[in-house]
Amino acid sequence: MCLYYYCAPTLNNNMDIKKLKETHPLLLEYMKAKGFGRGAIDGVRIMLRRLFDHEGNYVSYNDFYKKFLFKEGLEGSTERLRYYRTSVRTIQGFDEFNHFPNRLRFNPVQYRKCSYDQLNSIFKDIVDHYKLVASKKCKRAKSIRVESNAASSFLYHMQRKGASDLCGISESMILSFFYDGCKQLRGSSYKTKIKTVLKAKVGTEDFVECTRIIDDMPPLRNGRKNFAILKDEEIRVIKENLREGNRKNLSLRDIAVVSMVMYTALRGTDIAQMQIDNIDWERDLINLTQSKTQQSMTLPLRAVVGNPLIDYLLKGRPKNLEIKNIFTNAHDPENTMRSSTIGGIIRRLFKKLGIRNSDKENGLRLFRRYLASKTLESGVQPKVISDLLGHLSPESLNPYIGTDIKHLRECGLSIEKYPVGKEVFEL
Repeated sequence: MCLYYYCAPTLNNNMDIKKLKETHPLLLEYMKAKGFGRGAIDGVRIMLRRLFDHEGNYVSYNDFYKKFLFKEGLEGSTERLRYYRTSVRTIQGFDEFNHFPNRLRFNPVQYRKCSYDQLNSIFKDIVDHYKLVASKKCKRAKSIRVESNAASSFLYHMQRKGASDLCGISESMILSFFYDGCKQLRGSSYKTKIKTVLKAKVGTEDFVECTRIIDDMPPLRNGRKNFAILKDEEIRVIKENLREGNRKNLSLRDIAVVSMVMYTALRGTDIAQMQIDNIDWERDLINLTQSKTQQSMTLPLRAVVGNPLIDYLLKGRPKNLEIKNIFTNAHDPENTMRSSTIGGIIRRLFKKLGIRNSDKENGLRLFRRYLASKTLESGVQPKVISDLLGHLSPESLNPYIGTDIKHLRECGLSIEKYPVGKEVFEL
């Protein structure tokens, strides 16, 4: 994970508060006319008032934003902070770029700079070398990015502790990255990502030091909490509300997406990238290449998935689009829908139905876990389940075993042969 901070803009720094005082009603009227919610409009209005009240105390929108955070005592990544950041970006886009908000991502100059950009040339070379080696092995771009970010954060921490090269990294520096003296900061999976990057230096003169650093890393338990899964009653409520006549103001696109997530348990990236050619209507099949594993996959196209999909394609999807993807961006149909949008669709549905409102995990992975747990409970062979979920390795199914309560109970040992005093059970 990268260490982010906001840095001063270098381009398009054309803040004009005097002009903004005259033109800002156009922005507010536009947002109201385009159906933006009261919260979004009020957020812009609050930030406009702050900008006008403190005019002269800042030199750019980025400067204003940082001083605002400091005054309010805000830090980290909270819902409130994202709300204010989006409001400032909306105003900045309007003022400096004549850009009216359209619900698509627009980050003018408040970009976030990761730890990689702060590394010296020696540490950067380690990360760059790994990227080159990994790309030649056809490793997934996302995996390369995640592992590179982890290693960059680790090396940047070493650099801030005083190390300028691998030889300068001590065991105490390494321990401080994983522990703060009171609690563990990062776990086994994070350590594995760093080791992957360092091991890529095999065959080079740096490999001896990389091996030493790996050996100095603390032993971390590869712990995993039990997966959260959907309950049968929650599934029943969702199915009931997907039926025609019971839908909670869902668009045809969202109904098709939820139905596909519900009954196929496909990954969000595969649904977002699915194209019309991936559907074999004559044989009722879905044929695709998984984005995560690059393996081919064929699933049956059941009526509960196919019918909502047909409704969306005929009545909901805009006509004469050049893009081949089935699902398009609701606000810009010529662009594809992002996989993160699917998670948003699921969370909005849960909120409307009053499902899992107090739980942190409320995305589409819950459906994959539900399928895995129910098929395990029904006695389906693990290999078949792995194929259904698109796993490369059968071991990927291991975390789901903890959700198979039915068979776990069968593993319980009876204590009948070990008499326990009555007082043990007395309160």
